Amino acid sequence: MKEKSIIAYFRTEKNVQKAVQELKERGFETVQMDRFSQFPGENVVDLDNPISESPSSLASITMGAAISSRDAGVLAAAHPDASGLSGADGLDAPEDVIVTVVTDEAREEEARSLLERAGGRL
Repeated sequence: MKEKSIIAYFRTEKNVQKAVQELKERGFETVQMDRFSQFPGENVVDLDNPISESPSSLASITMGAAISSRDAGVLAAAHPDASGLSGADGLDAPEDVIVTVVTDEAREEEARSLLERAGGRL
């Protein structure tokens, strides 16, 4: 039988843990949870006093982005979540946790249904 990979995006780790537990209880062997960010690197913002310590970018202050260069800082600061301009997608609750399930075709719909019920977006 062919294998299928299913990826679901979640906003909260609590929902992810519930989905992963239920998938494993139902016999799905290959289930993996990962967290990702739209910004490369770790959150290295340690800005105690913005007057005496220069921030690397507006995005590092407002979104906790690890900025590697001036150009990257300018680009990230243009994001509506950093600037406060209209159109922001609400970084306060991003879909930054994913669950990947590898299953055979016969159980694909079961896995998809379970992930959606747990709050995942396929």
